[in-house]
Amino acid sequence: MKVRIKDGLLIRDIAGEHVLIDASGKVDFSQMMMLSDTAASIINAMQQGACTAEELARRITNEYEVSREEALADVEELLAKMKEQGLAHFE
Repeated sequence: MKVRIKDGLLIRDIAGEHVLIDASGKVDFSQMMMLSDTAASIINAMQQGACTAEELARRITNEYEVSREEALADVEELLAKMKEQGLAHFE
């Protein structure tokens, strides 16, 4: 199953931190999400087009010294949070 990120999401670096902002409508700064480097990498990949959790985990294992299982768990956790907040949907 592929996941697609909501249009209008922006990652900005603010004070050395990655911040996800939903700029698809009226910007609500109370809804900003702080991101780790790993989460920012996952979202950047998703902005290129729909991906599966496996594809995203593979990308993480190529970028960081982490096992496939740990990468997949991190990806699935982030995707669940994003889906819950309406920032991503599954196709």
